[in-house]
Amino acid sequence: MKEKKRIFGYDALKVLAAFLVVLYHTGMLDVGYREGVYYYPNLTQIFRLFCACGVPLFFMVNGALTVRKGYDLKKTVVKAARSIFVGFFWGLVMQVIVAIRHNDWSAYAPINNYYWFMYTLAILYVVSFLLGKLPVWCRWCAVAFLLIFPFATNLAWDIIILRDPSATMPKWGHVGLFTLYSVVYLYLGDYLRNDDKHINKWLLILPAAIGLALLALEATAVTNYSHVPFDSGNYCFPTFGALLLSVALFVWVKDLRLKEGALKRYISFLADNSLGIYIFHLLLLAIAGTLFPSIRGIQLNPALVVLIVLVNMTVSAGLSELLRRTPLRFLLKL
Repeated sequence: MKEKKRIFGYDALKVLAAFLVVLYHTGMLDVGYREGVYYYPNLTQIFRLFCACGVPLFFMVNGALTVRKGYDLKKTVVKAARSIFVGFFWGLVMQVIVAIRHNDWSAYAPINNYYWFMYTLAILYVVSFLLGKLPVWCRWCAVAFLLIFPFATNLAWDIIILRDPSATMPKWGHVGLFTLYSVVYLYLGDYLRNDDKHINKWLLILPAAIGLALLALEATAVTNYSHVPFDSGNYCFPTFGALLLSVALFVWVKDLRLKEGALKRYISFLADNSLGIYIFHLLLLAIAGTLFPSIRGIQLNPALVVLIVLVNMTVSAGLSELLRRTPLRFLLKL
């Protein structure tokens, strides 16, 4: 069997995206919010704002690797069905853990909550197939529409809420039209892929800084509106801040090269099991929260949190590698 050619820059992006997602879900950093006090992002929160790039980078790498493959209808349906099945199965497992934690079998969240990105991937496979049958200009018209709604509308509402925290912020904008905002990242990943784009990486410092500033504005607006700490997650994926910072990170990392050695093998190992990391890290966090209830909500030194995240990723990747060697490997295959 011919060995699949690996592109190390994409491996590094997969690992970076997974790290940011696991860091976000671990949730042990002090984000600087205090009840009843007007919120401004502190240094730790600014560091955590990079978590807003985790899911966008995930979709951008998928775009770079899949958009030009031109899947036919049968393969598209199979990939979408597998994605839905995998998300549903592990969602059931997660619900069992939640029920055990609460000692209440009626305690559950909607089954698509935990692994929503698996359902989004299924939507993306279908949308990408349909857009692939249209002229190129039609695809970019769809991207332009999504940049107006929800990206531009979210920015407008952030400014309104920042000026008047008592105003009502609609949730539909940040939901992102059933997560179709991911189409933007999918096609940006394809456009910025390795083969023909030579961008001076130093020029990306400015859009990266602007993106980080917009994310800080987003954090300030949403926290002061909702009176709960900004989570650097679902709220900000369909925003210009996340988009600019994600594009900068994608272009910086995609051409990364590393000499053969233990570090490169470790990164490639994590990348090869990135889907397993997305699946198992949530289960590990849920199990840890069940066995040690006192750790839920605890705030730790950022260096210690990073270590916890890396351990979680390594164990998750190891579980994924083991499962892929069994007849149950279809539970990790899209």
